[in-house]
Amino acid sequence: MLTWKKNIFVNAIKARMSQEQRTAEEIIQDYAALIESEKMEILSAIG
Repeated sequence: MLTWKKNIFVNAIKARMSQEQRTAEEIIQDYAALIESEKMEILSAIG
């Protein structure tokens, strides 16, 4: 995954985590177009 694309997803998921009081794992399931390896890369970047 390109760095800029990953950064967008990381920032979007972090914002949703604080607004919606959900975990990153729950939120990332909403992004059906991402393949599993991309989801894992984003989750590891979130920490």
